[in-house]
Amino acid sequence: MNLPVVVDITLGLVFIYLILSLLASEIQELIATLLQWRAKHLKTSIELLLAGGSESEKSDIIHAINLVQKLYNDPLINTLNQQAKDKVEKHFREIAKNPDKQVIEKQSGPSYLPSETFAITLLDTLKIPQLINYVKHPSEDAKTNLYMILASYKELKKGINNPTSASYQRIKEIYGNIDETFINFVNDELPNEVPNNLIKSLGVIAQRSRIKVGDLTEEMNQFKNEVETWFDRSMDRASGVYKRNAKGVAILIGILVALLTNTDTFHLIKRLSQDSVIRSTITQSASQKIDYINDSEARKEIEKLLGNASIPIGWQNINQQFELLDTTESNRVYIRISQVFKLICGWIVSGLAIAMGAPFWFDILNKVINVRNAGPKPAAYTKDQPSQK
Repeated sequence: MNLPVVVDITLGLVFIYLILSLLASEIQELIATLLQWRAKHLKTSIELLLAGGSESEKSDIIHAINLVQKLYNDPLINTLNQQAKDKVEKHFREIAKNPDKQVIEKQSGPSYLPSETFAITLLDTLKIPQLINYVKHPSEDAKTNLYMILASYKELKKGINNPTSASYQRIKEIYGNIDETFINFVNDELPNEVPNNLIKSLGVIAQRSRIKVGDLTEEMNQFKNEVETWFDRSMDRASGVYKRNAKGVAILIGILVALLTNTDTFHLIKRLSQDSVIRSTITQSASQKIDYINDSEARKEIEKLLGNASIPIGWQNINQQFELLDTTESNRVYIRISQVFKLICGWIVSGLAIAMGAPFWFDILNKVINVRNAGPKPAAYTKDQPSQK
């Protein structure tokens, strides 16, 4: 077997992987859309962020779930929701619903949340900007800072109604004379259940954002920017977790596609190496350098090509994949166990290859085509010396 044939076999193999990867990607995207995996993962990630991690106390996790539900009910986030309302989508979501969820979800929420929207909504839900308006002398000369406001946040509900407590005195030092308006605001407007770890995290962020001690207005702006950065970094980690989970699903879908289409890598290599017609047909289609990922018309043409029985995938090739042992006496057909094992291994190899994704194989395809089409370097020439023919 010479080198051009090896390149053509590789090209045909990569091309088939590319097309099946496109099919697997569409299946995975359809499932992710129907079950709204991205929206659910985003919401769970925000809940863990506000709770302080999955190892936090159960009360903090429950408070975080309730707080996130309030965030999602805010118009800024609620308008980002693009939940599909067809009966099929609703049926799939009902099947995938977690019965142990503490909060009844009326809608799944958006699949993406801008950090600025998150920061504004979170601070507004916690009523921190409103609390700053009640601070005594919020000027550059004041000793009150945002960290002090957050440190006393959890004491407001209880301390504001008990004038003899030490918490009441700390509140008075920050907010000055406590009038009826402030008492009603604390009792009616502040959320009842806020995770302790969230206040601690915001306190740490508040310490980092103190660029001018006592200037609460400028400090608040910097604090909002720090909360946005905190959210972005957390979502980067959450995105990595989602990609790892998606890769596991992609492997399962890839093996399923390989099984349903009977794509055996070992059989593909055998047929491509033995049948020059099949090899030339596939390589000719692959060498066109069409963007099969974004061009729907190109994918339709390839589907017609793969529908041809001569292409070495599909269950019509099952007889060629086995060397049948026929005993003339009993008229029974036997199959070697080793052949079955080889077929299963071929499916698994194909499934793992399909799970690599269409962009990966499209990049490999272009590189193989460049190698296949590479020719001798043309001779250099100038205006006085014409090129040699």
